[in-house]
Amino acid sequence: MPPISLIDVEGTIKPDERLAQFFREFVSCFQNFPETRRMAEGARDCYNKAYGVTPRMLKEYPDEMLLNWVDAEYGLFKCMEEKVYGSLISRSFSNVDSFVQTANEVLNRRKSRAGKSLEHHLADIFSCNGLLFEAQAVTEGNKKPYFLFPNGACYHNLLFPTECLTVLGAKTTCKDRWRQVLTEADRVGLKYLFTLQQGISRNQFREMRDSGLVLVVPRKYITSFPKEYRDKIKDLIGFIRMVRERQEATPRHYLFV
Repeated sequence: MPPISLIDVEGTIKPDERLAQFFREFVSCFQNFPETRRMAEGARDCYNKAYGVTPRMLKEYPDEMLLNWVDAEYGLFKCMEEKVYGSLISRSFSNVDSFVQTANEVLNRRKSRAGKSLEHHLADIFSCNGLLFEAQAVTEGNKKPYFLFPNGACYHNLLFPTECLTVLGAKTTCKDRWRQVLTEADRVGLKYLFTLQQGISRNQFREMRDSGLVLVVPRKYITSFPKEYRDKIKDLIGFIRMVRERQEATPRHYLFV
């Protein structure tokens, strides 16, 4: 039996109610968790339909749209968890080991999903903004930065202007893993890291800057950083503008070969 749709007789159904209905329809199509890319795409589709998101909004408000997609996917993921694990956690566990095993499975899936989903959402934002990029392009030593602008072919073409290359890492939190971004593309000196982490210590920020790394965070998160460093952080729309300017300044014969 197909899922029952809400009938908006008086036009009073709110966007969050439509979103919940779209979540239920999506979840009904799967018996187990779909792969991460499909989950991220489903969350974006559900949110965009519920709130009437347009291509223009994705160009004018990428910071806000990205956070909304991240929140929507977390909601969709919880709905999927209820379907997959609901019957399991509603009954008693035979012993502590089986409980711990199930809890670890749930937590590990959550952690794994978050990082991969962020990459998928960013890729969609970049595509909607008309940027040329390649995700997981291979550089030196089989290393693969999250995003390489414009692409791996340009990176390996030694005639391509180095100043027109941009490298962006993506991590939900920084911790010590930010150093990985520094090693992923030798041709590029200054690298960028997008993160959802709100605020870091002054010492860590200085270490990042001294190492040639610039943070990119959602616009509303910038106020969570020390005042003296806020002007050294890019928001997502500012990063997009920078990359677009670089690509517009790039000789066309390098981009289309």
